[in-house]
Amino acid sequence: MYVKKLFYLILFILLASIIVYAGLLWNNNRDVAPVNEAEIQRSLNAGINWLLEHKAKILKTPNPMLWWMVQQSASASGDPRLQKLFTSYETVYLKNRGNNIWRPLFYKNSWSPVRYESIRQFPYYNKHFLYALNCDRDLEKYPEISAQNEADFCDSHPLRPACVTHQLMGIRMLQRKKCGVPDDLDETVSILQQKIKSQLFYDPRVVDVYLQRVLMLIETGAADAVKSVWLRQVLQAQSEAGGWSNFEPLLPLPAGRSLGLSQRGISIQKQRDTFHATAQGVMIMSLLSNRGRSE
Repeated sequence: MYVKKLFYLILFILLASIIVYAGLLWNNNRDVAPVNEAEIQRSLNAGINWLLEHKAKILKTPNPMLWWMVQQSASASGDPRLQKLFTSYETVYLKNRGNNIWRPLFYKNSWSPVRYESIRQFPYYNKHFLYALNCDRDLEKYPEISAQNEADFCDSHPLRPACVTHQLMGIRMLQRKKCGVPDDLDETVSILQQKIKSQLFYDPRVVDVYLQRVLMLIETGAADAVKSVWLRQVLQAQSEAGGWSNFEPLLPLPAGRSLGLSQRGISIQKQRDTFHATAQGVMIMSLLSNRGRSE
């Protein structure tokens, strides 16, 4: 009797999971009205306000890629508030720190080679970024770095949800630094864009990596490949406070918690806006606002 009940319980959970996923998949790929410029501007303004309200806290987060996104957002949107915010970061972490290895990320003519031993413990993608930013042939000799130049690199790492977007960021750095064969880099970008489009289709979790996928399609010139519903999903995920989180609540629970979707799957937690997700959301809206003005 116990085995039979367990079987039916497992079957119920499996069928319920399939039904929920099918619903999320449909919702993530349905036809919706395009997002208009007014909606983009409202979202951008709310996102900037969130960053400013949390300025003291986010300035304690020196993550260079997030601040590069703030810098790029300031450039694309022309919003002086973002430029002032980036200047605050620049003053603390860049102006009087000539040994900051991330300077080439922010300054076009900067070069800051690093020894592999000093970055051995860095995440795999940061190693690739630093190689790309300096077109560092010494770092390129390490297989774990050079392998990320190959379009199929992430096929061997299916449990890294942001692998493809991180790889595409690195390839874009190579392009900006004019490092490598242009046609080969263009082809790799095109292949990675297709992979991201497929991920956005099949992975309906509107969490941090979802924003990152939308962002990288737009940043690499494939904004037209972003479905209206994907962009609207990003807008709907923005909180009333103006930020974005790395959690998509589905079922409210006591104590302010929810059962929902996170970067790694299903979890129970409170929804909290993060700098990591919000920097990406603001950059998405900044690039789109700039695109709207230039058309």
